[in-house]
Order: sequence, then C-alpha cells, then structure tokens
Amino acid sequence: MHTPQDDLLVGQTFSHYRIGEKLGVGGMGVVYKAEDARLHRHVALKFVSAELTGDADALRRFQREARSASALNHPHICTVYDIGEQDGRSFIAMEFLEGATLRDRLDAGPLGASAAIDIGVQIADALEAAHAAGIVHRDIKPANIFIGSRGHVKVLDFGIAKMRDVDAAQADVTTVTATRHGAVIGTAAYMAPEQARGETVDHRADIWSLGLVLYEMITGTRLNPGLKVQFDGKPELERIVSKCIASDRALRYQHTGDLRIDLERLKHASPQPSENARAGRWLVVAFAAVAVAAVTAYIFYPRRASALTDKDTIVLAEFTNTTGEVVFDDTLRQGLAVQLQQSPFLSLLSEERIRRTMLLMNQPADARLTQELAHGVCARTGAAAVLSGSIAPLGSQYVLGLRATECTTGDILADEQAQAARKEEILSTLSEIATRFRTRVGESLATIQKHSMPLEEATTPSLEALKAFSAAMRTHLTSMRLPLLQRAIELDPEFVMAHAHLGFRYSTLGESALAQESLVKAYQLRHRTSDRERFYIETLYDRDVTGNLERELRTLDAWAQSYPRDTVASSLPAGLALSSTGQHERAIAHAEKTIAMDPDSAPAYSNLARNLLSANRPDDALLAIRRATERKVEAEGVRLISYLVAFLKGDHEALARARTAARTRPDLEDFIPHLEALALARVGRLQDARRASVIPVEIAQRSGRRERAGLFEAARAVWEAFYGNAAAARQSAGQALARGRGRDVDYAAAFALALSGDLQQSRSLAEHLAREYPEDTSVQFMYLPALRALFALDDGNPAAAIEAVQIASRYDLALGRIGFVGRYGGLYPIYVRGLAYLAARQPAQAEGEFQRIVDHPHITLVDPMSGLARLQLARALVLSGDPVKATKAYDDLFALWKDADADVPVITQARAEFDKLSRQ
Repeated sequence: MHTPQDDLLVGQTFSHYRIGEKLGVGGMGVVYKAEDARLHRHVALKFVSAELTGDADALRRFQREARSASALNHPHICTVYDIGEQDGRSFIAMEFLEGATLRDRLDAGPLGASAAIDIGVQIADALEAAHAAGIVHRDIKPANIFIGSRGHVKVLDFGIAKMRDVDAAQADVTTVTATRHGAVIGTAAYMAPEQARGETVDHRADIWSLGLVLYEMITGTRLNPGLKVQFDGKPELERIVSKCIASDRALRYQHTGDLRIDLERLKHASPQPSENARAGRWLVVAFAAVAVAAVTAYIFYPRRASALTDKDTIVLAEFTNTTGEVVFDDTLRQGLAVQLQQSPFLSLLSEERIRRTMLLMNQPADARLTQELAHGVCARTGAAAVLSGSIAPLGSQYVLGLRATECTTGDILADEQAQAARKEEILSTLSEIATRFRTRVGESLATIQKHSMPLEEATTPSLEALKAFSAAMRTHLTSMRLPLLQRAIELDPEFVMAHAHLGFRYSTLGESALAQESLVKAYQLRHRTSDRERFYIETLYDRDVTGNLERELRTLDAWAQSYPRDTVASSLPAGLALSSTGQHERAIAHAEKTIAMDPDSAPAYSNLARNLLSANRPDDALLAIRRATERKVEAEGVRLISYLVAFLKGDHEALARARTAARTRPDLEDFIPHLEALALARVGRLQDARRASVIPVEIAQRSGRRERAGLFEAARAVWEAFYGNAAAARQSAGQALARGRGRDVDYAAAFALALSGDLQQSRSLAEHLAREYPEDTSVQFMYLPALRALFALDDGNPAAAIEAVQIASRYDLALGRIGFVGRYGGLYPIYVRGLAYLAARQPAQAEGEFQRIVDHPHITLVDPMSGLARLQLARALVLSGDPVKATKAYDDLFALWKDADADVPVITQARAEFDKLSRQ
C-alpha cells in the first residue's frame, strides 16, 4: 500500500543511492529508480511501504525476498545487489530493468504460441536454477514476470519464496503458513491446489503456476477450473500445459528442467515442407542449375554411390567462390560446418587433423583446402567422403551448391543446389540445402527434425560477423583470435557462439571476470543455438561462471550421449571437471577415447599427460607427450607437463629443455617463470623467489592479463605467509587484489591474510566468495572450508575448525580449479585440517593429514606448502612422543631447505625446535 510519506523519498539519498523517480507500487512496497553513487549505475530501490514499517511479518517477507533472490545468480532472475536500512526504512537494491511486466503485455491481448513458448523456456530456466538451489518461488504469475528488451525475461519478487537444504528430502521442502490475516500465502488465481489448501508444497507448485501462465499467454484468458486445455492444431503444446497443471502433482513434470527441455524442443521443431512444396522448389533449383552451367562444374551425371553410415567421417572442403565477393571466402564453409555439426549422425574431420595431414602432404597448414587437396586428406585419414560447396552469381541472385563424393571412387553421394534471391538470404539457403544433404546421405528424418536449427538463428544473420568468426576459428594465436571474436561481436552483439568462444579464450588466459561476462551473455542467448552448441555453452557456463563442476559433468554426459562421436564432448570432461575433482582415471579414459577418435587432438594429449601425472604415473605421462611429439601435435599442456615431470624426477637437463621449449609458447611465457619462483620458495630461497616472482607479474601485466598478474602476486602472498613474513604477505595480498580480482585471486589473498593475522579482511573476502559463488564446487568444498577452519583456529576453537574443514574431505587430493600455486589448490584443506588436529592436540590424526601431503609429490610438485607440511609432520611426531620419527622428519625437511635463506622466521623456528629435540 502506498502512502504520501513514500513520495517524500524522491530526491533523498539512502546509503550511497540517490533516489529518482517512482517506478511502481506493489502490495507491500514501493519501487524507485535510483543512482548508485559508487558504481555509477542505475538500480531499482524497493522499500517497504511506510504503513508497513512496523509490521514484523511484512519485514520478514521483505528480508526473505532479498535472501532468496541474492542466493541465485541467473540471467533470468532479477539480481539483488544490496540490502540496507536507514531512518527505520528497509530497502533492497536490485537490478534496474527496462521494459514491461507480462501482466502489462497481456492486457493488450494474447501473445500467441511462439512468444509464449519462448517466454516459458526462459521462466522455466530461471525456476530450474531456483529449485536446484532449494528455493520455491510460490508466486509465479504475469505480474512477477518482466519482459525486457529483445524479449529477455526476468523473474521477480521472491518475497514469499521458501528455502530448503538442497540435501533435504523433497517431501519436506516447505510448508505454507498463514499471513497475519489468516490467508494462504500466494496469489489465488495461480495457486496449485495443494498450495491453496495450505498443505506442504514443493517445486511442483511453481510448475502448476507456470502452466497457467503459459495458457494465459497463448489464449489471452485465464484457464477456468475443470476445463480441458485446447489449442487448435497444437497437440504437443496441449500436452505440455496439461501436464503442468495436473491436479495430482505426481502426474505433473517432476523436474522443471524436463519442462524446459520439452518447451525448447517444441520451439525448435520446424514443420517439414509438403511434397508439393518440395517439388516447386526443385523446379526452381533445376532452372538455376541450367542457368549457371557455364560457371559451375555440377552439370554432369557420374554414377551415384550408396549413402553414408554413422561410422563415416566427412572432409569439408573450401567453397568455390566465383562471385568476386570476398565476404564469402571461408564464411560459407564455417557456416556449413556449424549446420552439419548439429547432426549426431554426421562426423566432420577435425580442423586440427586436417592441418596435420596437410603438413604430411608438404602443404602449408593454413593452405586453402581445395577439392583436390581435400581428396588427398580424405584418402590419408581414411575418411569416407569429401563435401565441397560452391557459390556462383546468377544476375543479381546467387546459386549455392553442395556435392559429396566418395574419396576413392569419386562417385557422387549427394548433389544439392538452391537459389538465393539476395545476399541476405544466402545463409538461410545454405541451411536449406544442408538439411536436404543430410537426408540424401542417410540421416533419419527424426534426428533431422530434432537437431536442425536454421543457420542464421544458430550463428548470425551477418555475413561479415560470420567471416570474422571464421577467421578466428582458423587461427591458433590468441593475440589474433581475441580481436577477431571481438570484431564479430561488434558486428552482431547477439552472435551467441562468438560470445561463447571469447569467454572460453579469456578463461584459458586466467581472466575469469572477462570470461564470465562473455559466457553469461552466451548463456542468456543459448536458446538461439543448436543442441550441440547449447551443450557447449552450458558446459562453459558451469565451468567458469557458476563453478558447479558436478552439473557440468551431467551436461557433458548428456552431450556425449546425444553426440557420441563428438571429440569436444569427449575431451572437455578431462580438461577441468574430472581432473579438478580428483577423478583422474576417468579423465584418462576420456582423453584416450578422444585420441582414438581424433589422433591429432591437442587438448586430449594435454589432458592425458596431466591426469597421468596426477595419478602418479609420470613415465606414462612422458609416453603421452612422446605420442603427441611424434604426431607433431602442439599443445600448451604438453610442454607444461614436460616441465613438471622433469621437476618431479629431478632431471635438470630435461628441466632445462622443457623450460626453453615452454617459453616459446605465448600461453606459457609467464607461467613457467611463475612455477620457477614457486620452486625457489619451496626450498626456502625467498630472496631469489621474490626476484623471480616479479617476472611473471610484469609479463602478465604487459599482455593485459590483469587477473593473471593478480594470481601470481597472490601466490607470493601465500608463501610469504607460510614462512612467517606477515607484513610482506599482507602487502602482496593487497597488491594482488589491486591488480585483478577473481575467485582464485580472492581465495589466495584471503588465505594469506588469514595466516598473516589480517582476519578482518580475510573474512570479508570469504563472505564475498560465499555470496558470489554459491554453487561453485571449489569455492564451497575447498576454498571456504579451509578459510573457515583458519578463522576458527584464530578464535581458539580447534573443534570448530576440524568440523568446518571436514566437508572438504570429499575432494581431498583433488586439484581444485586453477589454484594459486599452479593447479593444486585442492590440497590446502588437508593442510588446514592437520593444523586443526595439532591445535586440538590430536597428533596421530595430524600426522595422517600431513603425511598424505608428503606422500603425494606428484600433486604438490612446486608448491611451497609441501615443505611446510613436512615441518608440521615433524611437530605432530614430537607431540605424539616419537622422537625417532620426528628426527627423521626434521632431517628430510632440512635436506629440502639446505640452501634456504638464513633469516626466514619459520625456518629459524624449525631449527630451534630440532635443536631442542636433539638435546632431549
């Protein structure tokens, strides 16, 4: 309810928000447009109405809205930035949105099936995320759905949402309670039956409400109770809505994700053309073929060959372009590749394998793959066919052609042509003939219908943007790829896969903030992509945005099931999701499977070598590297693992060779000096380590990699803290945060600050991590448990520390995400658990934790923490009353620190402890 007092807020400043115009009034509050003076952006500021400021129930609901929404970070949920109170008025600062509510849109009439499905997909996507986080909205209705520019949907008002423990049983999700007036919470017209009766409800109540909203969007009217859902000529849509609103919730969709998938399939299903329509188009195609006989080689009729099978591979040649328009060069081949990669039946020979084979044919790796060269590649790789394309002028129009020929016989498998009246229709025409090609070579109509999105929707309607993207895909140089992808996005800001690949490249550079910006955009637009591309985007989104590695693995499993011959789906699990969670044997199997499908896959060799090393099989890792070298496969990871294996084996000559080779790679020019600085710190040569640590920071900064520079600086902060140099640790932590923020930089800085006594700032960083990354596997199960245990130890409560870090045990010895000392952040909870046991005077348990670290040098490698673990092991053995073993542990430690600087506080203390032990 709005009161005159609410109007007095205009022009006032609350906290750092200056209030502007009033945007709207709701049942319990009023919303204003405001300016955030700190970040110089507009926000929506929501206040409890002045009349309700003393109403405890209203304030609880208001706070619940902030907690529920802030627990979610999703492109289709309105973001909550802040919550505060001033002069007795509570407020929420939220994302400022421009557009209208769905209620406003429906007041103008029904939206129709197509728009309803599109909006429904986005609402279901938001609810899927909320339900996964244990939140049930309980008030889904048109007034709580906001439609922004370009039809982008946001779910609003989590004021009556209920939260649960995500591990709790579904039946215990939430109980509806009465308001102060004795009414059931929610909006009656959209309530599920069980909600209206005041019974226990779960996420299926939201599915009911969404079903009613879908019906209203399609028809413009609310569904009367008891009436059957009917949409003329749309039986599948009838089935979906009817299933949503089944009175028995056991008969509804049991998971919102299933509803989203059904809506997406319905959205992307395209009606097949009638036989008459096909015949009409064929006449046009036949006429076009005759008209361009002078400029195309397609007007002859060799013997036809049999169709392809799902075991065959195709080599995709360059298009023959006789138009004189360079915009078609490379572009149409890239577009055709995207179109054909939607098919689970077809398999294209990878670009990496084509380049490798071209080198074996004494051709430059970047030579144009003409039809003649493509046949040579086809024969050498054992592929089944070459697919070549052409584009030719026909007056002011264009004729496109595709031809697939067997490699060995030259027999034609398929021959397709179509005419485009103007340049703007070329991509849609290419989609049309690609779909016909898939039918001709043996793919089933069912898979074509399921996996066939028009090219201009799956990529971009802009030929110029597609050309820039094509050029980016052809180069391996990050310095060239980034600007090309950025150019593609400038030409088409909604080019989904350009955003996705840009995010991936930023991620590989360690720039997580930039990666997240691009990947969130791709995720928001993923409904415009093919199924395969959507799998790719959702994988990267969980890998680099939410950090939910378990869900990433589920997506990858679904991807591999849908596209069993897709080498990307096979290789990605080993790249982060499996290796980061300690599942090295599974990662090895994935990498080997990828190599079997594509012997020139650089990521597969990198993943194989890395996981073999992590599984303590360094000799096998060297064999994997040798296999890659023999095939002349270049990969960043291969050279990095060569360096680490040489370090592990103590092979100084191999280490020097690996160091020299790795430094020729732009992606490693800063990382190898970083590892060398860590190695120096590990043996206690801190003066040398400090000088060496400047180099990677300077290289990263010079290359514009701010977060990477912050990561290197944060690593220094950690080892300074380990060695007792508290002031230096705090200084480096501050510099790291100033250079470039990110989840790993923040964790490293927080860890160093906690060890060096700045608990206030460390706690602040931990709270930021918890708030910003509620789903992140590494943050929630490795980073925060370690930090919270350190806080408990500082409070003198070792029992609480032990309890805090126990949750991390499920990922003990896992590598973590990127980590701040290479890729080994997952070991730190073990170290902190050992400290907690020591503080609790449980030496046997402490010994076990520190011994696990000492026993895994293939994981610790250059990490300075490995030396400190030896020190703590010795202390645990002293405490347990075993001087013989303790002496041996100190001897091993001082052998490691034999060349250490003389003035390192922890080393000085360790020598004093050893002298005392020796005198006993």
